[in-house]
Amino acid sequence: MATTKRKNKRKDISSEKKHRAGVVGFTIEDVRKAQEAQDSVNAKAYEYMVEAMAISANYVHNDTITENGEIRMDDVYPTSLDETLRMDELLDQSERAVKDDNDSEYNLLISELRGIVGWSRRRHFNFSWWVILGTLITVAAVMYWSNSDKQTKQQRQRTVAQIKAWDTDNDSITLERAMEEVSYNNMYNSPTYYKAYTIKSAKERYTNQLKSNEDYRQRLDTATLASNKKNYAKRIKDGEKSAEKYQQQYEEASGWSLKNSKKVALKDAKKSLSAASKAAAFSYTLMVFFLLLIPLYIIANYSWGYNITKHREESRILETIRKWGFGAAGALFGAGLAMEATTEYRVHWSDGSKTNETEINYATLALKAMLYIAAVVIIAVVSTCIMIYSTIVGLKRNYDWAAIIEAAKKYKK
Repeated sequence: MATTKRKNKRKDISSEKKHRAGVVGFTIEDVRKAQEAQDSVNAKAYEYMVEAMAISANYVHNDTITENGEIRMDDVYPTSLDETLRMDELLDQSERAVKDDNDSEYNLLISELRGIVGWSRRRHFNFSWWVILGTLITVAAVMYWSNSDKQTKQQRQRTVAQIKAWDTDNDSITLERAMEEVSYNNMYNSPTYYKAYTIKSAKERYTNQLKSNEDYRQRLDTATLASNKKNYAKRIKDGEKSAEKYQQQYEEASGWSLKNSKKVALKDAKKSLSAASKAAAFSYTLMVFFLLLIPLYIIANYSWGYNITKHREESRILETIRKWGFGAAGALFGAGLAMEATTEYRVHWSDGSKTNETEINYATLALKAMLYIAAVVIIAVVSTCIMIYSTIVGLKRNYDWAAIIEAAKKYKK
C-alpha cells in the first residue's frame, strides 16, 4: 500500500507546544492522496475525515494566497465547543465507515486528529511565568507603598494623641524661647511651640512673598511683550493676595491663647490624619488587589483548548509586546552596566612615590541608577498591563458566568 508524504516538520517539540502552535503533520491534500491510494476501500472514512478537518472557522483552502504571495496552510483546529463536538462526531463517523482496519496511514491520521480534538476539549493552563515574575515587581512596590502609608497614618495618630494630651494651663515654655527653638520636628511638643511655629512660618512666607512680588514688578517694568506683561501682572495680583493671607495668619496666630493654639493644632492634625487614613486605605486596597491578581490570572487563564486556538494570534501579539518590553528593559540595563562610574588615575607625590586613586563620578552613578530604575519600571508596567488584560478576557472567555450565577442562586435556596 502506498503512503502519503507526511509533513511532520516539528517532531522535536512536545505535544502540548505542538497543539498550542496549531501544528498538524498533514494537510487535507495528504488525506485525499491517502484515500486515492486505498482504491476507495476506506473512501467514505476519508471523506468524513476531510469534512472534520474543514470544520474549523479558521480553515482556509490550500489555494488561498496571502499578501506576500505565500500559500496559507489549513488550520484544522476547532475554535469553539460546537466545532470541537462536531469534529469529534465526524471522526466517529469516519471510524465507523472504515472497511480496512489494516490501513496504517488512516490509523496514523485519525490518531493525530483525535489528539487535536482531545486537546481542544480539555482545559490547559495558559499563563506566562515571565508575566508573573514581572508583576511581582509591581506587587513589591505596592506593598512598600502601602507600608509607608500605614506608617504615615500611625504617625498622624500619635500626633493627634500628643496634641490631646497638651496641658494648656501649665505650659512653662515662653513664646520668646519657643520662637528660637521651634522647628517642624518639635512643633507638636506643646501649644506654645505650635503657636510659635505658626507665627514663624507665616512671617517667613509673608517676607518671601513680598520679595517675589518685587521681583515680578521689576520684570513687568522691563517686559516688552504684551503676553509677558499680562503674565507678570497676574502673578503680582495673586502674590498680593497670598501676602495678605500670610499677614492675616500671622496676626491671628499672634493673638492665640494656649487653648486656641491647641484647638487649631488638633483641627489641622485631624485633617492630616483623615488624608493619611484615606491614602493608607487606598494603597492597602491596591496591595490586596495585586496580591489576588496573580492567582486570579492563573485561574482566568485555565483555558479550553479551542479558546487557545481561537485567540492564538492575540496571544502571539501579547507575547511580542512582552518581548519588546523586556528587550527594551534589557537594553537599558545593559547600557547602565556599560557605564563606568569611577575613574582611576595615578598620583605622583613629592617624595617620588606613586599611588593609584579612584574618583567617583556621581553624575554617571546617578544616570546608571536611573537606567536601572527605568528598566525595572518597564518590566513591571508591561507585565502588569498584560496580566490585567489577560485576566479580564480570560474570566470572560473561559467561564460560563450565567451558569455559575444560576448555580449559586440555587445553592442559596
